[in-house]
Amino acid sequence: MTCRLQVLLLLTLIFTGLIFPFTVSADADTDEVILVHMEIPVDEDKAKNKLVAGSTWERATITITNTGNSALSNVTSVIESPEYLTINIPTQPISIEQTDQITTALIGDLKPHDTVTIIMDVKPPVSIEYKKNVDIKIITTYDTGKNIYIHPISIIPPPSTASYFIIVLSFLIFFGIIIIGKRFGVLELFTTIDLITIALIAAVIAVVLRYLSKMINLGWFDGLVIAIPTVMLMIAALRLVRKPGTATLLFTVVLLISMIIWGSHIMWLGFYLAEGVIVDLLVVIFKMDYADKRSTAIIYGVVRGVTVTLLFYLLFAPIEWKICYDMWYIYLQIGIACAGGFIGGYLGYDTANKMVGAKL
Repeated sequence: MTCRLQVLLLLTLIFTGLIFPFTVSADADTDEVILVHMEIPVDEDKAKNKLVAGSTWERATITITNTGNSALSNVTSVIESPEYLTINIPTQPISIEQTDQITTALIGDLKPHDTVTIIMDVKPPVSIEYKKNVDIKIITTYDTGKNIYIHPISIIPPPSTASYFIIVLSFLIFFGIIIIGKRFGVLELFTTIDLITIALIAAVIAVVLRYLSKMINLGWFDGLVIAIPTVMLMIAALRLVRKPGTATLLFTVVLLISMIIWGSHIMWLGFYLAEGVIVDLLVVIFKMDYADKRSTAIIYGVVRGVTVTLLFYLLFAPIEWKICYDMWYIYLQIGIACAGGFIGGYLGYDTANKMVGAKL
């Protein structure tokens, strides 16, 4: 039985060591305990411990807490940063010295249960060959002991190759749509009135709605500001024009206007094509139902919202702005997109009925 207990104890120690490999440590012969925690980046919507090469400065915080019941003296934290990171130390209450990749924070005395926060600005390299996993090492010493904390982060290469691939693929899809349209005579179906209607609605989406979205700041709910009216106008265009490819042509014109007014990059062609193509495919699937029923209008709005949200946060934002979003935030935005698509489709059905009636 004694051997079994020893083996069980050994396995327990190994198991706990595997689960908590980055747990902070303190000297066994002291009662004081230092707790170190690092957060990078501090923005809630960004993925933690991930930096995209080529991005701008990211804010990082290091909190050092005295969890014991006795005061600690001569507390000093030495932060060893990997060579891939550029470190900048903003002005803050405690004294900090920096030499290349070594940052030393002279904290001094730390009362029981007191916390000190060290603020750092971190910048990844402009480019990197492949993904690198590096560590930030924080050594905190005090009068009776020492604590070592290891914080792992990942540096992701800038997706420049992916951006070129997206541009080429977008152009291939765009020209493919034109060739198919000419082959089956789809383009000839659009009359001058149809084209004017699409151009006017696209101008409202590209100029008016985008300008309003820049003026109104709702934080995480910014997507609703433009999603609801965009879906309403999209449903109106479908009902007024009633031609195959209406949504694709609409959002393509939106991009062209955005390039002229706001200087949007041609890389976004694939993004705008996707939201148009998915709606046109749904029109075909529902047997040429141009949002003639409220249910189909809502479906078009919701599916469009989910499509553009996934493309934006998983592909285009990381490529264009080098931002890696956390998955919980992406799920939140998908929910908001569904809500915006539902409301926009519901209201767009009534709006389209009135516009069709006025046209007649």
